[in-house]
Amino acid sequence: MKGYGIIEKVISPVSSHIPKVHVLGISFQEFTGIIIIILVCFIAGLLARSAGAKKLIQKLENGISDFIPAYSFMKNMNEIIMGFESNQDLKIVLVPAGAGWQFAFLIEQIDENNFTVFVPNAPNPWSGSVCFVEKKDIKEIEITQKQALTCIRKLGFGSKELLKNKL
Repeated sequence: MKGYGIIEKVISPVSSHIPKVHVLGISFQEFTGIIIIILVCFIAGLLARSAGAKKLIQKLENGISDFIPAYSFMKNMNEIIMGFESNQDLKIVLVPAGAGWQFAFLIEQIDENNFTVFVPNAPNPWSGSVCFVEKKDIKEIEITQKQALTCIRKLGFGSKELLKNKL
């Protein structure tokens, strides 16, 4: 509506000289405003697909991730939850917890023997702890991020099938 209001102000000097004609309950001026909005959206969509726009978006995301360290992780998790293809798949591993094992996202390798992992809380995987774990304490499992997130949000329900023959 705000966009239409702006378009209406822009075309009103011209449309005031055109006779008021209504077709199917829509005036020519309203129809012209709607067509202009559709064209602007179409052109914006084409520009968003351009290489320059993609570079600009990447630059903005890099800037945001410098100020908000968890941005990349949250963006990646949202892409997975929403069912979009993620361009960065974090490996799912198990790390020791008090009485057993806990899901963790392998963030990066510090050196030959040490890794940074994010251990999410259940049922809200957005909160958790960053831990530094030795290679010997990491158990690699072959499950997807989506499967791990679903299991975490369900408080472990479904882990019987998910971790069968993996512990």
